[in-house]
Amino acid sequence: MSGYYLQTVPQSVKAAWQETLEETGFNPFQTDVTSILTQLSVEQDFLTGGDDNIFGETKESCLAAIDKVLERIENPLAAVTEERAAYLQQEKEFYTVLASKIRE
Repeated sequence: MSGYYLQTVPQSVKAAWQETLEETGFNPFQTDVTSILTQLSVEQDFLTGGDDNIFGETKESCLAAIDKVLERIENPLAAVTEERAAYLQQEKEFYTVLASKIRE
């Protein structure tokens, strides 16, 4: 799944993603939970009529997408269950680490 979202990003972002997976032990694309990235991608697809490339093609566009993910985690659109809150905390950690690696 991540390959789909990362197809247009720079190689350095792909490497940072892999390092973050290994470091955090968390995959934001679990089969039983919808990630914030997936939600934002679907929203963008709907708004643009087909463009779901949330990360874009540059480090800057990737960081902007990560900022959107983190913003949505901090400000969910609906009530969050305890289980979902635990998932969102892990997702927040993943994207915080990823952003720091991209900025290196």
